[in-house]
Amino acid sequence: MIFRSRSSPTEAGASSLVGLGDDVPFPTRLAQTIAWCTPRLDVRAGATSLRSPSLRPRVLETDRATIVRSVVHQRTVDQAVASATPVRRREDLRHGRLLVYFPDFELADGAAEAETDGFFDVNDTPPWDTWVALFSDPELTGAGSRAVYLVSWVPESLIAVVQRGLEVSMTDCIAWLENTNTGLATRLEW
Repeated sequence: MIFRSRSSPTEAGASSLVGLGDDVPFPTRLAQTIAWCTPRLDVRAGATSLRSPSLRPRVLETDRATIVRSVVHQRTVDQAVASATPVRRREDLRHGRLLVYFPDFELADGAAEAETDGFFDVNDTPPWDTWVALFSDPELTGAGSRAVYLVSWVPESLIAVVQRGLEVSMTDCIAWLENTNTGLATRLEW
């Protein structure tokens, strides 16, 4: 299994992980994200092909958890997405990687947006089609703005583009999951 709890051998691991405001386990949401993005990805138009108009988040939702839940739930109208098998092994990621976005830490300078031809927006937010779940680590509240984070899946063909965005980010509000000290990173075995 790719997912295993490091804190206790009796915990259910990733299958017990659920994003804020969601009721679907992380491995299932991740599989649904991959199933949604894979047929829609156009590498020549990574900025727009992964921002489906049907999933566009409502700006005036009550909170971030509601916004993310709305996006991930809307994808399930697609039968292939609704029936996706939960991610259990590294191979299930289809050579993609998990990205973390810390929304309270962004600078809105547009550097990552320019470097990635719009994969990231001016706030360094990844495309909404790639969103998997929003998490909060209460134990990191003393660390300030890194307590809440959005996890996204990056297809293999866009990893190099995303890496360029990470390299120019002024605030490190975007990072590969395995390079963070988030609760999710510590609960997943890579």
